[in-house]
Amino acid sequence: MSTAAERRRHYQDFTAEVLELCTDLGVRRDLQDGRGRPVKECLRMHKYLTVRTAGHGQRRAHYTVASLIALADPLEALRTRPTPAPRQTADELAAQPSPAAPHLSAASPSGTPAVPSRTAADNPLPSPSDAPSPGQLDPDAYTATAWRKRPNLGVTMARAVRRADFNEDRTDDLLHVIVRVGDDHLHQHLLPSLTGRLLRAGLVWDWPVLLDDLAVRVFDPDQVATRWLDAFYLTLNPIKD
Repeated sequence: MSTAAERRRHYQDFTAEVLELCTDLGVRRDLQDGRGRPVKECLRMHKYLTVRTAGHGQRRAHYTVASLIALADPLEALRTRPTPAPRQTADELAAQPSPAAPHLSAASPSGTPAVPSRTAADNPLPSPSDAPSPGQLDPDAYTATAWRKRPNLGVTMARAVRRADFNEDRTDDLLHVIVRVGDDHLHQHLLPSLTGRLLRAGLVWDWPVLLDDLAVRVFDPDQVATRWLDAFYLTLNPIKD
């Protein structure tokens, strides 16, 4: 049986491979065809996903996330994926000077007034672009502590309120519906619809984290529901030190 860290690494690699697959327009159309469908009706997806999901369980969660990834612009995602910085040795880290205290200059180089940096309330958790790249050998990235710092469904919905003017009350209500409905309704209707809205607003799920939560939700929906709700409210109302 695989460990939790090994499953998370698989989810990271699987979603990265699907993004690569979607750079082919024909493949992307085949994956989009599975949107909202149960696995048995996703005949055009098997060619690409059967081998990639074999032995990992939770096939439906994999297929749902792959179909949602196909809704996004994969070329944009690949263009904006950061190159991981090289790992530094302890000696290199020790030799670095202490960071200076942040300050604001009177104006930016372009002559426009400087603005304060975004606060933790504006961006409380890492965005998907902060996730490790596929194959990046950093075992710490897949520990529970590191994984939970990445944005889950609740964080992303809160960001939609803060950054894309989603109505807070209606988004809150929708989240409560999401955590209560069964997997059939979530996979077939709510996730495809909400994903489309987020993409049009310039937001995107952290795909590996979404896949992980959908897989866990089958066995422990209350745990996932609590995690999503906590993340939503803490992102909208961050606790100040």
